[in-house]
Amino acid sequence: MLKFFRRIRRTLLIENNMKKYFTYSIGEIFLVVVGILLALQINTWNQNRLDSNEEERLLQVISEKMRLNHFQYEFGYERHKEVIAAAEQLLMVRIDTSAVSNLQIDQNIHALTKRFIMGKSNKTSIYDELIAAGQIGLITSDELRSNLTALKANLQLLESYEILQNNFVDGYLSPFLNKNIDRTIVAAHGSEKDSTFYDKLIGFNISIFTERDTSNYYPELLKNREFSNLLIELIQHTKTLIPIYERIGANIFVIDSIATDGNPYLYEDPSKEPMLLNSN
Repeated sequence: MLKFFRRIRRTLLIENNMKKYFTYSIGEIFLVVVGILLALQINTWNQNRLDSNEEERLLQVISEKMRLNHFQYEFGYERHKEVIAAAEQLLMVRIDTSAVSNLQIDQNIHALTKRFIMGKSNKTSIYDELIAAGQIGLITSDELRSNLTALKANLQLLESYEILQNNFVDGYLSPFLNKNIDRTIVAAHGSEKDSTFYDKLIGFNISIFTERDTSNYYPELLKNREFSNLLIELIQHTKTLIPIYERIGANIFVIDSIATDGNPYLYEDPSKEPMLLNSN
């Protein structure tokens, strides 16, 4: 092809036909420019195709991550509501200790020190992974990027409040309970109500270490001012986690809906899901 163009130019120069030569030169430049633009267009189309394929792969990765996050959200949300409910019931029972059995009180006390670590277990979020890999720009949905950013921020906020709640339980509530109750009895009776996969995974038969005590040994504890104050503080610390969990749940739903094109996973019952948890 190049030889053909050279032959034409040589012929025009030999004929000393400068008008035709310049016209031909302009036409040749035009063809070269068109060729370059066409090559750039093809390259752009091919790159867009590759980016689109990579985005599809990333959306699948994001959706799989959201499935784990959704499980953690459901488990942690229900667990912290269980703690709040147990503390509130114990505050109500202190008015009339004959209203419930020792077994029910044991189960409520058993629930007080339960916790779940979601924020810290997601210290590196899917957003961080996309940023580190330089792939966040491949996500074309502004809403998806916005919710990924919001999810990261909410997980960081959750972590900070989880630390406060856990420090309170470990530093104040647990030491008080250790001094004033028989934890073997509480754990033996309380574990009878445990139904989640994680509780069953970490649980063991504590009842072999104690005998069932049916005596009424809780009135003094339930009327103890320090215990009541600790229950109030526990409720306050734990309730701060609930709205953060709710925002995280909303983020997860939007992200997974977009990533799966409006067909999010049908999540399973968290008490039956055999997944690895980062929990205490």
